Amino acid sequence: MDTHVSRAATTDSTGLYRFINVPVGHYEITAEAPGFTKQVLTNLNVELNRTLTANLRLVVGAVSTTVDVMEARPAIDTTTAQLASTYDSRAALQLNMASNVTAFNNLGAINLSLLSAGVASSGGVCYGTGPSVGGQRPTNNTFVIDGVDNNRRDVTGPIAVISNEATGEFTLIQNMMSPEFGHSSGGTFNVVPKTGTNEIHGSIYDYMQNRYLNALDASYKRHGISERQRLDQNRLGATIGGPIVKDKLFYFGNFEYIPYGQAGTPSSAVYAPTPRESP
Repeated sequence: MDTHVSRAATTDSTGLYRFINVPVGHYEITAEAPGFTKQVLTNLNVELNRTLTANLRLVVGAVSTTVDVMEARPAIDTTTAQLASTYDSRAALQLNMASNVTAFNNLGAINLSLLSAGVASSGGVCYGTGPSVGGQRPTNNTFVIDGVDNNRRDVTGPIAVISNEATGEFTLIQNMMSPEFGHSSGGTFNVVPKTGTNEIHGSIYDYMQNRYLNALDASYKRHGISERQRLDQNRLGATIGGPIVKDKLFYFGNFEYIPYGQAGTPSSAVYAPTPRESP
């Protein structure tokens, strides 16, 4: 519905039809046959890593008759037993959990996975990238961008990270995943970038946090440090997207810059010899 790109298919003798590798987004399905009423199903939401079932019933009638179904039913994937949690671009932009990241945890929308059942923070005691899924270590996680493997070969973690502003949809798969996601036994983090549409759109943004916005850390207070230590971070950038050839070819681009500065504060008190103890 955003790009007006269309596909066509013919049902078999039993009335079954199938579209494969459909990009995420909102769609409209039209079914018609000679001698039957035309039926239109609108606002059909196609989500990442899910098989969507949409049934349409044609009845005998005049060729000029059209039945419009303005709102599709909630989609339920009955073709697989896998558990999946899907978050759209709005969640990536507006939920603080996704945007409040540091230079050392620039995972963007992947942080939204902590809202899913069976997912918890690793607590900093396990190596690997990302949260603990199903009680497993983060080293068992796997990362995918638009269906393409995004895992580093030296240590566990993603090669590239999609910024919040460029995230179109994010899905976490955490059990009984399909064979194409058989890389690891932990969580599968799949991110789909935004694409251009027939409307020119863009944004200019800045996520900021520093010592003046944060309270004094309790660990510093226990060590006798009463001043807030340096923490200066800005994530600033811009996006732009639109059509190259209307209804056929589109573009989308994102640039992001993340300057980061932090004081090297010790985790415990540092003691120096007194004059009497000096040699």
